[in-house]
Amino acid sequence: MKKIALQAATVIALTATALSAQSEIDADGDGMLSYNELLAAHPSMTEENFIAIDTNSDGAVDADEMKLAQEAGLLPTEG
Repeated sequence: MKKIALQAATVIALTATALSAQSEIDADGDGMLSYNELLAAHPSMTEENFIAIDTNSDGAVDADEMKLAQEAGLLPTEG
């Protein structure tokens, strides 16, 4: 039971980190991150990297994609 609680806490913490990082760099406040917004926060961002992060190919990165990118090491967990 403690292991499940720890895993849940970890998921919540990662989600909160992703949302916090996302809101800090979301220049237009639409809740999504464009390539230019991510590039401003991460100058080494490439278009290919952005495409890999944008898993649903909608041209923007949402909180779930941000969390997955951080977990995969495609983005640092802190801006």
